[in-house]
Amino acid sequence: MKYKDIDFLNKKYEYVKGDITLENGTVTDITEKDRARGGILPPFVDIHIHGGFGTDIMHASPEEIVCLSKKLYRHKVGAYMPTTVAKDRDSILNIGKNVSKAARCNEGAEIVGIHIEGPFISKKYKGIMEEKYISACDTSLFDDLREIMGDLKIRFTVAPEAENAEAFCKYVTEGGGYISMGHSGAGYEQCAKLKGASSYTHIFNAMAPLHHREDNILSAALTDDLYTELICDNIHVSPKCAQMLTRLKGSKIILVTDALKAMGQGDISFEFCGKIIKADKNGARDSRGRLAGSVLTMKKAFENLLVISDIKTAVKAACENPSRLLSLERFGCIDIGKKVVL
Repeated sequence: MKYKDIDFLNKKYEYVKGDITLENGTVTDITEKDRARGGILPPFVDIHIHGGFGTDIMHASPEEIVCLSKKLYRHKVGAYMPTTVAKDRDSILNIGKNVSKAARCNEGAEIVGIHIEGPFISKKYKGIMEEKYISACDTSLFDDLREIMGDLKIRFTVAPEAENAEAFCKYVTEGGGYISMGHSGAGYEQCAKLKGASSYTHIFNAMAPLHHREDNILSAALTDDLYTELICDNIHVSPKCAQMLTRLKGSKIILVTDALKAMGQGDISFEFCGKIIKADKNGARDSRGRLAGSVLTMKKAFENLLVISDIKTAVKAACENPSRLLSLERFGCIDIGKKVVL
């Protein structure tokens, strides 16, 4: 199908008017004509999302995950990575099976893999996750997930100080998986030893704070060349702190929602990580007031980042960088061979 005279953002981060021909959602031909003041963006890619619109990945059937995919697609998400929390081995593997089955349906936002956030994390920086499920890194979990997930991507959040973390990271990355450092109080040198790690999980959150005489995971995240997830809801990270991050690592930011089932549901209470969570427009918190994921959409995260940065930084963070991290060649910009959500 050919769409004539539509406004869109090209791969040079310029808004233009032109014609786009699509076949099964993929651009097969593109013609730029004139400049425009705004227009269609590349599809968002969310690599850290626990659910939304009433669906919780931890308890969802394949059919419910497909329903989530369709709703995310209507909110301009082209691809995403369903994310777990710390749980027992059998539960994680069962979730992997459900995600894999849902991915084969190929409806709505594309499921590109699974993100295992826990159980290989720090007990001190576990956030609201259940401590009883936190354990030493185990390569056999990766092996079992590879059998289940097939060609889908597998990404782990790992604390560098977790038992067996260094060997686990080497094994996973050499086996085609991805490691993100997070939920951690690790020192700078511990982070440097995690060879093959490619990112940090929700920077500033569930990690040791920065002290000017003590280099740690946060100083590593702010100064090295790895990608850093950012929950840009103005709650998890203040606007000024997010602005500082854009100046330090603007080309390496990845916007994520860390969204829960409450996203798009208004004011609700629900169970998550064995706790009752209350969610409203000001976020999602447990009875102690601790943040528990978010109610953020990718569109809102993009808009919030755009307030404190420029269009190039925001588009790279929401579309291009997560695609580069996971080698998703069909996403990232509007060009021939790329996916588009109109």
